[in-house]
Amino acid sequence: INVCEMKFSTAAFTIDKLYAERLRNKLAALRRETETEKALYLTLVTTYGIAQNAHKGMVQQILNMEFLFERN
Repeated sequence: INVCEMKFSTAAFTIDKLYAERLRNKLAALRRETETEKALYLTLVTTYGIAQNAHKGMVQQILNMEFLFERN
């Protein structure tokens, strides 16, 4: 199950320790409330991607503005 988190930022979004904990809590609440045993994949939709740091690994997929407004 892809769980989408959407954030607007004027630069690369930074996932700090506190925000990483909030994301873990959201995923745990979803698993608890739905009682799903399926894998949960965190997808971050943000304007400029995410900053490189120790908490970046929480996100399995990043969709930024370039991807969203890509023309074929």
